[in-house]
Amino acid sequence: MSIEENKAIGPRFFQEQDRLRGGPADALCAANYTAYIAGNPPINLEGHKQFASMFYAGFPDLYHTVEDTVAEGDRVAVRFTLRGTHTGNFMGIPPTGKSITVSAIAVMHIVGGKITELRGEFDQMGMMQQLSVIPG
Repeated sequence: MSIEENKAIGPRFFQEQDRLRGGPADALCAANYTAYIAGNPPINLEGHKQFASMFYAGFPDLYHTVEDTVAEGDRVAVRFTLRGTHTGNFMGIPPTGKSITVSAIAVMHIVGGKITELRGEFDQMGMMQQLSVIPG
């Protein structure tokens, strides 16, 4: 795969999550896909789908806005913003009706057109402050 082809996979990964209203699309991920998200233990594709479904349940209008995509070799970095309204239960937090805008970044390893690994970080503290769960 060319760098440009790999680079196109990054934004598509998040567009597909929004389209599916859940986890990563099977077609974009390798059988051995592993995600490392915000200091949590590693998760496989099914675990990532559950993680994403939790977000879409709590924020049914959640969507990703890709701000930047950078690629080098078999690595793709995507900087994006999550936006949504907290109208469902989320991690034991009852709906607040508050909107969130959360910055995030993900670095993907792509082999043969499939994502084998994702390492993602997002502003968890900022999100909790926006929900008034912790003081801002």
